[in-house]
This record gives sequence, C-alpha cells and structure tokens, in this order.
Amino acid sequence: MTYSEQLLDAIENHDFSQEKILLKQALDNDEPEVLASLAENLTNYGFTNLSKEVYRALVVRFPKEDLFKVYLAEILLNDGNDDDGLSLLYDVPEDSAAYLDSLLVQADYYQTNGFIETAKNKLMKALQLAPNEDAIKFGLAELDYMSGEYEQALALYQDLVESQKTFGEVNLVQREFQTMAKLGRYEDAAEVIRNNSSAILDIDSKYQAGLVMLAVNDDDQAIKYLDEVIDQSPDYVNAYPLLAQAYQHKHDDDQVLRSAQAGLAYNELDETLYSLGAKAAANLNDLTTAEDLLKKGLEIAPENSDLRMQLSNLYLHENKNEENLSLFKDLEDDEIEPQAHWNMALSYEELDNREKARGEFLLAYPDFKNNSDFLKQMIIFFNNEAGSQTVVKQLLQNYLKLVPEDDEMQDLYNQYL
Repeated sequence: MTYSEQLLDAIENHDFSQEKILLKQALDNDEPEVLASLAENLTNYGFTNLSKEVYRALVVRFPKEDLFKVYLAEILLNDGNDDDGLSLLYDVPEDSAAYLDSLLVQADYYQTNGFIETAKNKLMKALQLAPNEDAIKFGLAELDYMSGEYEQALALYQDLVESQKTFGEVNLVQREFQTMAKLGRYEDAAEVIRNNSSAILDIDSKYQAGLVMLAVNDDDQAIKYLDEVIDQSPDYVNAYPLLAQAYQHKHDDDQVLRSAQAGLAYNELDETLYSLGAKAAANLNDLTTAEDLLKKGLEIAPENSDLRMQLSNLYLHENKNEENLSLFKDLEDDEIEPQAHWNMALSYEELDNREKARGEFLLAYPDFKNNSDFLKQMIIFFNNEAGSQTVVKQLLQNYLKLVPEDDEMQDLYNQYL
C-alpha cells in the first residue's frame, strides 16, 4: 500500500493524528501519478490545505506540467488567494495542453466576481480551441442570458437542447422557453413547452411554464403547471397569484378566492392576493370576506392605494360613507388620487354635507371631465345647487358630446337654453 493510500484510508477513518507524517512520506516516496491522484482525492474530500502541498510539490518537480498549476490555482482562488492563483493561470502559455483548462478556471473566477465581459472573453477563446465542447457553450449561454444578450443565449441553448434536455442540474428546455419569453416570443415559448412537457419536471420549470402559459392566455395549461407546483411544494408562494389570475381569466371566482386565501396562508404580505381575493369575494356577493381581505391588506401595506380604492368602492356599495371618508382623512392632499375625490364627493353627498361634496367634485373634475358616469353624477348634484346654472350647462354640453342619446339629460339641457 502506498503512503498516499494510507493517508486516504486514515482520513476516511477520521484518524488525523498521522496526516502530516503520511503526507511527507507520500511526497518523498510515491510516484507522480499516485501523488496526482492523491491531490485530486484530497480536494474532493475537502482537505485543500493538504492537496495544495501536493500540487505545489508536483509543480516544482514538473514545472512544464501546466495542469498541476491550473489545479493549484483553482484551489488558491477558492481560498481567496487571488493574486497567486491568477499568476499561476496566466503563467500557462497558449500552446500548452492545459491552456483550455486555464481559460475555463479564469472564466469561472471572473464570472463569480462579477466581471462578466472578461469571463465571456475567456470562454470565447476557449470555444475557439474546443468548438464542440458543450460545457463552454453552456457557460457562454449562461453569461449571455445574465447580461441580457438573449438572442445569443437562445442560439446556444437551442444548439445544446438538440442533444440533451439538461446540463448538470440545469433544465435546458426551461432555459430555452424562458429566453424566448425574455425576447417577447411568448407563443414560441409556449410551443416549446407543449412539445417538451415530459421534460418539464423540476418545480422551477413548471412555475416558469405556468407563467408563459398565462402570458399566452392558455389558462388551463397555466393552471395545470401551477397546480403541480403547489402540489409539489405548497409553500411556493409565487405560484398563488398566477393561479388566481388564471382562474380570474376563466371567471371562476370561487377558485380565485380559494387560491388567494391558500396563498395568504403561506405569505400574508402578498398584496396582489388581497386584491384578487377581495374582487372575487365581491363578485360572489361575499362582501364580509371582501371587506376583511382589504382591511388586512391595508394593515400589511397601508400605502397601497389600489387596495384603499377597492375598499372605498366597496364601502360606497355598502353605503358605509363614514368608513369611506375615514380611509382618506390622514392622507396629505398630494396623496389623494382623483378617484378618491370622486368617491368622497359621493359619500359627502349621501351624508348631506354639500359643501364638502361640491369641493370634492371640483377636485375630481379635471381627471374625469371625459367620463360620462362622473359627469352625470356631477350634473345631478350641481343641478340642485343654487347659483350653479352656468356650471350645469357646461357640464351638460360636455356630457351630451359623450352620450347624445340620453334624452333625460337632453331635456334638462334644453331647459337652460
């Protein structure tokens, strides 16, 4: 048994008392091939301090065997010894058999440290040396995707996917249709999904497939993939809003509400689910649930104006005018949107606070002067206000341009002629 084998046996048996002695004996007595195997095994076991000593000894004994420099450099870079690691890599000449390996380690280093263009340049050189090497194509595709060069990435992914559906742990089919989606080619992405359904196995691929199918309005397929995601991992919180949207497209309010409530059980911070769930509950005439969802949503996100407006509209429907007005009482003037002024005008009118109602109608008017519903409500209000004949006449003119067939409003306008 060689000293290298004895050292590895000791490590496997968790006996570290003799490791330094056995290592020295291995370096002094074992053949180079055995030492090279020892260094590789030590690295795999995580004993990089020992493997560095072996590689350093091999570099000294075989200075022209550049592969040892590459292996040592990779360990040094992983240990944060960048200068020494890069020096070894750049010491490998272009005519060396290890030059390709050196380029790949350099590319990995620069990518890890955020130097994407430099990493890409290294891989382009590597591809020239080994144009059929899939690992290089995949690395380039990932860099192109990362830097937004989606056309170039897609060409590489499509080349790879012709011979394999995965590369390592990466689903190439997902990469292909996801890159198409990034390019806005949703129909093409959906076609890839339909043609490769058996290859879409991992949970992230299913989620992305659901997202694409939702984008092309194939709601049934979107629901299929998103249901599989949730069945596989119920706490995959991003799937629930998409599932609720798919059911919303199908006008299935029961399932929208169920999806929203299920998603909120795992992520109570999802503002979209409060909104979708409340709309579905309101459509089902379950106004209590709708109100509860919107109130909870605003507790989580008090600055969410969409949730506030949904609740305001619900309060108007329920004739809860005091509650409606309270939604906006603590807001600054510049935080109140036009729809809120309209809603407040209606509540003040119902509460017979005509002065406040008048002011809110006037604040909302610039944004809704071409909205026939708003104009009609404003006309009815101001028609009962003393001294408002000129205003009502102007409002009627604007309204009748939009709804000339409204005989009632036409008759009212005729009274002002």
